[in-house]
Amino acid sequence: MDVTYPFDTPAGSDLEPEGVRLLAEGPMVRALMNGHEVWLALGYHVVRQALSDPRFSREAAAGPGGPALNPAGTNPDFLVSMDPPRHTRVRHLMARAFSRSTVEGLEPWIHKLVDGLLDELAAHDKPADLVTLVAEPLPIMVICQLLGIPTEDRAKFRYWAGRMVADTAYTPTDIAEAMGQSSAYLNELIAVKRQAPDDALISALIGVTDEGDYLTESELTSNIQLLLIAGHETMVGQIGNCIVTLFQHPQQTKLLAEHPELLPQAVDELLRHARLISSDLPLIATADVLLGETTVRAGEAVFPLIGVANRDPDVFPEPHRFDITRTGPAPHLAFAYGPHYCLGAALAHLQLQILIGSLLDRFPTLAPAVEIADLPWKAGLAIRSLSALPVTW
Repeated sequence: MDVTYPFDTPAGSDLEPEGVRLLAEGPMVRALMNGHEVWLALGYHVVRQALSDPRFSREAAAGPGGPALNPAGTNPDFLVSMDPPRHTRVRHLMARAFSRSTVEGLEPWIHKLVDGLLDELAAHDKPADLVTLVAEPLPIMVICQLLGIPTEDRAKFRYWAGRMVADTAYTPTDIAEAMGQSSAYLNELIAVKRQAPDDALISALIGVTDEGDYLTESELTSNIQLLLIAGHETMVGQIGNCIVTLFQHPQQTKLLAEHPELLPQAVDELLRHARLISSDLPLIATADVLLGETTVRAGEAVFPLIGVANRDPDVFPEPHRFDITRTGPAPHLAFAYGPHYCLGAALAHLQLQILIGSLLDRFPTLAPAVEIADLPWKAGLAIRSLSALPVTW
């Protein structure tokens, strides 16, 4: 077998060249991963089918001996590691607390927060590091505000989240320690909020019920951890990735600055185009499944490669062209699809819209202070993320 996974893709690449090459040969391919044969779902339609077909199990993939690449992704109490009916129950309870109105209520505060961070950027000597000054503080402030985490504890969460998104950057012991320390912290915080609830999300998750149903202690702690990882560290990476993409396409950036009404669809095009992760979480077939025209046998593992699917020419005309005026014919898969569609998608979209719109408005001459090819990228993480983004204006 001549295909191995994960691909050896440079962190600076906004696509998976090997995945795109393989997709030209067909939507499904066999690959070798850590000595085991797995399926890679490459095409848009087979990825959507795998993510929505109940015969593919997340629980089996996250269990002992499963093919998970990220150690933190094996927690059986994470929402993303569950199958129905448990997944249906837990997601329903979480969605009652983490509602669209909760996200909309944060919008004025996020605008104010972004304005403050950009004030600090404007006052900084040039060049300034956009990662340190904006991309890192914004998501941790937002997620801590959402959850009700005390301001003085943000640094702890930055530390823990940075380890929990690691593949090889930290040892399994380091990752396990971060999981354990954050769990212990959250258990103490949950106990405090049971006695003195506030109007933030942790208190809402503690109190949410539906016909007598509620989140267990482990489900509560684990999924607050999950929100921390997904709502923070992934946003740090995607902010940097999106801004680099805009730097690489100055005509599109100019168009967006002149037409801010394009921001919502521009963010969707950025999410489609700018690779954040290589693969969605793996799945195990619980029965023989015809995935496209390929039969996946019961017990076989499938990795849906959403970054490749988002460049499928059968769905996206000229898929490698970045075009903020692109409309249809299908939505990107950056937030996954089906039952496991990202619970925090609306919050992520809102942060990117506010930040990008404000950056273009206040810093119309913003530009990288080094060559794009020379930007430093973090290694050994489950996500694609910059170490620094020096800018001038």
